[in-house]
Amino acid sequence: MENLRMSRLERKVLSLFEGLGLPVQGRVLELAPGRGALSAALVRPGLEVDALDIHPEHFDPGCGARILQGDLDEPLPFRDETYDLVICCEGIEHLEHQYGFARELARVLKTGGRLILTTPNIANIASRLRFLLTGFFALAVRPSSEFEHDRTIEHIYPLTFWQLRHILHTNGLLIERIATDHIRKSCLPLAVLYPLSYLLTLKALATEREPRQRRANFQIASQMHSAALFFGRTQIIVARKEVPTYQAQLLSQNQPG
Repeated sequence: MENLRMSRLERKVLSLFEGLGLPVQGRVLELAPGRGALSAALVRPGLEVDALDIHPEHFDPGCGARILQGDLDEPLPFRDETYDLVICCEGIEHLEHQYGFARELARVLKTGGRLILTTPNIANIASRLRFLLTGFFALAVRPSSEFEHDRTIEHIYPLTFWQLRHILHTNGLLIERIATDHIRKSCLPLAVLYPLSYLLTLKALATEREPRQRRANFQIASQMHSAALFFGRTQIIVARKEVPTYQAQLLSQNQPG
């Protein structure tokens, strides 16, 4: 096996994994693993690690994980309730069918299993300013090519946090933690906008009439103004698969008595 070096993002994801307290005997799936540096770091006694990529030829076969070929816009080739943890770093923004992808993540995760998902944080304050001035977000700074299609490079559907939360929560993947790999220096001078942004966001979200969604909106406003999302380069989400579904859970929490 070649000496695989993890990126800063992969090192952060590994630290989050180590804090989850997963079963000693368990199964982990990494989606879009690249050369396999993170998969290699996850391999340890008692833990079975699988990986799936559209280009498995780039994966180091000596890393100790099993590699399969697959397209994340298609159903995952695994049985229901197979994995204790699924990891996908910088993959969802490349996909055409993001809600379908989330349904597949929930399907292959065991009940109570965890998901660690990362995607560019296009809604940090510096990226918002870029969008105001140019119409394009950071890390999605120009249109995707209409003439050349490279699924491994193009961010065809970058996501704000609230969009990603909706995709996950409506598929029973409830966010437990939000983190980032790096605080962007370009965001720090814009910290003076934080109070105004928070107040205007609360005002906008308070127009929601449905009581349960209005309560969720206040949580969303707080999450959007966490340091990780207001200043961070990448949004890293840790979510847990819950059953019943998110909607059913909310209904049960609001039953009288």
